[in-house]
Amino acid sequence: MAGQNWLRGRTIVYNPVPKAIARPEPRYRVGRILWEAFKRTCMLIGLTVLISAVIGYWSVGQMAKGTRKVPTLPSNMVVELNVGGTPTKEPAAARYLEGLGFGQAQMTIPDAVDAIDIAAKDPSVKGLSLVLVAAGYDMSSLQELHAALARFKASGKPISAYADSFGGSGSGFGLYYLASISNDIWMQPVGVVSIPGITADLPFARGLLDKIGVKPQFFQRKEFKTAMEHFTSTQMSDASREQTLQLVTDIGDQFSSQIAANRKQLGGTIRSLINQGLLTDQEALKAGLVDKLDYLDVYEKALLNKAAGGGAEPDVVSLEEYASVKAYHRAPAKGDLRVARITVEGMIISGEGGGISPYGMNESFANAGDISAAIIDAAEDDRIKAILVRINSPGGTPSAAETIHRALVRARTEFKKIVIVSMSGAAASGGYWIATPADQIYALDGTLTGSIGVVGGKFDLSGLWDKLDVNWEKVGYGSNGGMWSINRSFTPEEQARFEASLDSVYVNFIDRVTKGRKLTPEQVEAVAKGHVWTGRQAQKLGLVDKIGGEDKALDDLSVRLGVKDRFALRVIDLPEAESPLRALIDLLGVESSLPEHLLKLDSRLSPLLLETDGRFVYEPLAVR
Repeated sequence: MAGQNWLRGRTIVYNPVPKAIARPEPRYRVGRILWEAFKRTCMLIGLTVLISAVIGYWSVGQMAKGTRKVPTLPSNMVVELNVGGTPTKEPAAARYLEGLGFGQAQMTIPDAVDAIDIAAKDPSVKGLSLVLVAAGYDMSSLQELHAALARFKASGKPISAYADSFGGSGSGFGLYYLASISNDIWMQPVGVVSIPGITADLPFARGLLDKIGVKPQFFQRKEFKTAMEHFTSTQMSDASREQTLQLVTDIGDQFSSQIAANRKQLGGTIRSLINQGLLTDQEALKAGLVDKLDYLDVYEKALLNKAAGGGAEPDVVSLEEYASVKAYHRAPAKGDLRVARITVEGMIISGEGGGISPYGMNESFANAGDISAAIIDAAEDDRIKAILVRINSPGGTPSAAETIHRALVRARTEFKKIVIVSMSGAAASGGYWIATPADQIYALDGTLTGSIGVVGGKFDLSGLWDKLDVNWEKVGYGSNGGMWSINRSFTPEEQARFEASLDSVYVNFIDRVTKGRKLTPEQVEAVAKGHVWTGRQAQKLGLVDKIGGEDKALDDLSVRLGVKDRFALRVIDLPEAESPLRALIDLLGVESSLPEHLLKLDSRLSPLLLETDGRFVYEPLAVR
């Protein structure tokens, strides 16, 4: 049988046949290395161009869907501003995505102000409708919008406002303040007008920290610099109470006085209505806070009938759509007067990168390295005539603020650029530090301004470790090597050195304000000490030049540059957003494997979407 002969001619012992040893090739061959490098470089270039082309052609295809037909606006329309959510700070991402067909970009507050001012002079616009959904806007944003709406109303065109309710589960004070500029205010039945004023509730956690064994060690310059008081004390200090009461009172007066001026028909003083706090729909109607109780569909029909004036009924166009079409058709500014707009948004920190995400998406920090570099780039560009710095920052590290300060000083003195600062929600502490070199400083009435002071320290967690039975051992180098350790308190010597640094920062802060605002050290000291002021208080004290938003700053700048208004200027946002390809490289994390010269190709080979004179322009293989 075949199965019985399976060992025939075989052995159960494996005897491997030796193979001839191949002669090893030389380990290094210059030709092979160059050839491999050449192939890899070609592959990377090809990949780069391929990705670039795919992004570009896809982008153009998406944009072409909305641009085959030139966008137009009706010849008879009412513009609608929907107030809800939180206004965007950085428009670059939204605008790029809008160009690719992913919906409509949300406008920034300056964008909205510009659109309202254009509509005021547009004969096709018969009126403006405010649909108020939620009060997610901060006080400065409301004040900028309110000023623009007041100008619209002054042009002779009507404004109507509608809200389901002004507050109810919260305060509607800010929302009603914005609505009060309208010619008529509608509210849905069963809604309420909640205008209880303004209250500052401040927590003090020292008692809790004592219970868990945490010792706060913070030191301030000077008495009004009370930011860390919430950890070092169980109650509000006299200085903090004085300052907070001044702020709340001034802001409340700003809002209530504007409401009273706008609503002459109020049945009683605005202060008495504020003291009442919350009014039902019928109470609000009787008090003159609202003019009509009805539903949104009824409001819209009445609005259009009124705007028609017996003629053809107008169309309703959102302010976003109106602004987008107007930007598309806007003629290029004559003379190409360029202004660099540099935004400082959030806590100011040292370093570069990390705070600016692809396409300028929202960030929590303002990186001094990126911002100072953008300032110098603008200063070195002969086409840029002025630099506008828009600040909304509570401060940050002194060294980071000084980095930006130095860049602005160089822009003014070395490069002879005009430097204008527009402060929105806050320019406090380091936020005000960087404002001081400007030719002109603009603030809104409610901008939190100043806080010329410094505070710093650390938490000692040694008591907490004792409660948790955690023992720390240490070795060190240097007498004060453990100065910043959270496992023990400052020694007297360490505290003395740290407080010396606070004194130095405070003295330098006073010096920056003295030189920038052309005041004496005594004058600055009188308004410093860490005190926070509103914008209108700061103007009276010499810390601010003019009251107004970015629109006012640019209008005044345009006069200085010899043109009619801000619409004759070409405002360019810096730092520039990343190109699509560069963002993709960052996301893929392949940068470290690319030669330096390839990293620069994204600015030369990428099909780019550029916003030029209000239009998105496709520039394949653009060379820059």
